[in-house]
Amino acid sequence: MSRKASFPPVTDARTRVLVCGSLPGERSLAARQYYAHPQNQFWRLIAAVIDRADLPALPYEARLAALREAHIGLWDAVASATRTGSSDAAIANAKAND
Repeated sequence: MSRKASFPPVTDARTRVLVCGSLPGERSLAARQYYAHPQNQFWRLIAAVIDRADLPALPYEARLAALREAHIGLWDAVASATRTGSSDAAIANAKAND
């Protein structure tokens, strides 16, 4: 079982809502992107919340910019943990983010 680490927060001084995940899954870790698995519904759901239907099709950096424009940030509650696979249920030896 290998130790996995979360990404830095996606926030700025205008952030008013912080969406917290647990720990990025294998696809997200490999891509170095929040919610990178194509079956993850995050980008489709947040697109409806911020009224940006085009959001899921945008390049990753443009998606993050759109979140910042909407005053929404991203981060994970778990800074690092051991885990086999991507299941939250498999998270062990977790260290929390501040």
